[in-house]
Amino acid sequence: MTGRDESEGERQEEYLQQMQASAASGGIHFTWEFDDSGSIHARHIVTDTGWKILLDRGLDIFQRYEMNDAFALANRLQEQRAVKAFEVTYLRIDEE
Repeated sequence: MTGRDESEGERQEEYLQQMQASAASGGIHFTWEFDDSGSIHARHIVTDTGWKILLDRGLDIFQRYEMNDAFALANRLQEQRAVKAFEVTYLRIDEE
């Protein structure tokens, strides 16, 4: 569930569709929908294995890196990218 980006809504939806397709190729069923109420702020992921993962920064955890440098390892290897300070909380949820 995410809020719609008022200025980049079409691009946002395109990116979410790309994420969905990419996840599917790895055997992950990723779904999303827009909440247009304007009231959501929490950043979390709910899995179908009984976990809720709370992300205090959302998915914006990486420091900027030069995306146009073909020789920069950060462009090819995520573990080479510097990250911002963030916290992740894992909660076991009851499946009803």
